[in-house]
Amino acid sequence: MTVLEVIQKARDERGITDAELSRRTGIEYQSLNNALKGKRGITGPELVSLCKELNLSISDFTEDSESEEQEE
Repeated sequence: MTVLEVIQKARDERGITDAELSRRTGIEYQSLNNALKGKRGITGPELVSLCKELNLSISDFTEDSESEEQEE
């Protein structure tokens, strides 16, 4: 799973809209929307804010890639 997919999945599981996530993180709505659509990258500070708001940790971004490596 990509970083964007992990963030989108966490947002969807919590029932949070892009507008609400923008408000909670302080990331401008259009910037957040473009980032989640893959039209621009997510900056380090934005990623930190998103992780805090969505209660994500580094392991949330690496678990799938580790299990894929073990399957090979």
